[in-house]
Amino acid sequence: MKSEFQVCQQDAASRSGQQQVAALFEQAAAGMAQTDLTGRFIWANDSYCAILGRSREELLQLRIRDVTYPEDLPHNAMLFDRLVETGEPFHIEKRYVRPDGSVVWGSNAVEIIRDSSGEFEATLGVCIDISGRKNAEAALRESEVLKSAILEAALDCIITIDRDSYVVEWNPAAERTFGYARAEALGQDLAQLIVPPELRERHHRGMAEYLASGRGPVLGQRMEVEALRRDGSRIPVELAITPIHLEGKQFFTAYLRDISARKEADARLRQSEARLQATFENAFAGISEVDPNGRFLRVNEELCRITGYSRDELLNRGFQDVTPPEDLKRDLEQFERQMAADGVDAYQLEKRFIHRNGSVVWVDLSASRVDDELGRPMYGVRVVRDITDRKRAQEHQRLLVDELNHRVKNTLATVQSISSQTLRNSSTMQEAKDAIENRLMALSRAHNVLTQEKWETARLHDILAKALEPHSRSEEHRLRLEGPETRLQPRIALALAMAVQELATNAVKFGALSNESGEVQVRWTVDHAASPHRLDLRWEETGGPPVTVPHRRGFGSRLVERNLAQELDGAVRIDFIPTGVVCTIDVPLA
Repeated sequence: MKSEFQVCQQDAASRSGQQQVAALFEQAAAGMAQTDLTGRFIWANDSYCAILGRSREELLQLRIRDVTYPEDLPHNAMLFDRLVETGEPFHIEKRYVRPDGSVVWGSNAVEIIRDSSGEFEATLGVCIDISGRKNAEAALRESEVLKSAILEAALDCIITIDRDSYVVEWNPAAERTFGYARAEALGQDLAQLIVPPELRERHHRGMAEYLASGRGPVLGQRMEVEALRRDGSRIPVELAITPIHLEGKQFFTAYLRDISARKEADARLRQSEARLQATFENAFAGISEVDPNGRFLRVNEELCRITGYSRDELLNRGFQDVTPPEDLKRDLEQFERQMAADGVDAYQLEKRFIHRNGSVVWVDLSASRVDDELGRPMYGVRVVRDITDRKRAQEHQRLLVDELNHRVKNTLATVQSISSQTLRNSSTMQEAKDAIENRLMALSRAHNVLTQEKWETARLHDILAKALEPHSRSEEHRLRLEGPETRLQPRIALALAMAVQELATNAVKFGALSNESGEVQVRWTVDHAASPHRLDLRWEETGGPPVTVPHRRGFGSRLVERNLAQELDGAVRIDFIPTGVVCTIDVPLA
């Protein structure tokens, strides 16, 4: 460059003409300009004008400082001042400001011009536009900064290896995950760093296959593999590998993510779901999930048991289909309010289901709602507990209270009747007292039998045995009970107990049990062909004193014949035949 300047000076001196210098300027491809010793432009060729984006006329009105980028001006001024003072040429890369505000980079070589006497006369600068190179360098720097920022900030491990598997890039995430500092990892074989021993040969074989054929079975795919840490522990990672061709060289960049936490979370989630599923399926309550229209989305085994439907059958129905109409309105109103956007979260009620076999099942229902992240109802959760037994027990208790009330009234009426009739027909107070006590004890014994049977039904044999108990202790071989297993309603049981007690009392006083050889036999049969079934019971005394027909019927006889027949809506007859008293009882069992 300097020899060209010298040629220019020699030509100028030899021709001594500014026009020849200008012609030379115009022929140069590079930008060329002259300034005086103050830095004012005195000449510029077209290339220089094009670089600065100004006409020649504009430039001749300006100085170097007027077109130099402000940040570059101090250094440029220092070099220029030294040039005009000492003649020392300089080279500088600096920026120019164009009229439109844009910036252009120029590489400038500047020398002094001497006159014929050797004195400093002007300066000559040659400028080459290097904006493209500078912009590329800036872009490269920005790219490197961006790359560094990405590598630094990346949550995933980013590792680049060359064709021989040696590490050329190792970001901070890789440092944290695998325990090797970047300086330690660079230049090391990746397989020896993080690939488990049993997979290293496969790793190298896969790279060799790609380099030979361009095919790689794991490239461009996401997969889960195990990787080694510095301490020898293994961790699950998600891996993706991308091949890179750069300046004729082959590289591979691997993106790895430690998924240990995710795996543990997945395992916990699976365990939680398994526990939830086990709880759901084995719960003692019926559980279902229903859509906003009430259709079953999910049901457990207990709900199937409660309703009698299979899982598939329920999943084709809604809770409306298994609810009786008289219970549906109340349940449906609350459910619709619950499924509204601003509805209640939960409600409870007792309701009934219609079992598949047509029977009714009482349940205690707790209904809640599950919303999405925006608070919109997604589905309802309905938990039902079978309370049929409780409801039946409550109903049974109510019936028992009603029955008890009825029985107490009847018993009091019976006691009143016994007392009144006994007192009226007794000749002495002691006789009345004994008779009343015996009759009340018979009534009590019958009550005991019914109480043991929860006042539902009582065995006829038990009722007769209790009624005859005061006499059977000493006369056990003389009292015989024969008949089929028969259960009686409480009303029939009490009436028969009183009748048998009267017959036994009469037998002790006057009949077969009044001597040492008499016997009493009680036989019964049930006519199941009749509707309702009928009980035929026969009391027969033998071996006692001869029997005569009494002139006057006492309270006991009237109690047996009239009251029993009326109470049981049946036929009762007492025959006083010489060989012994015979009483026949024919009553319906319903």
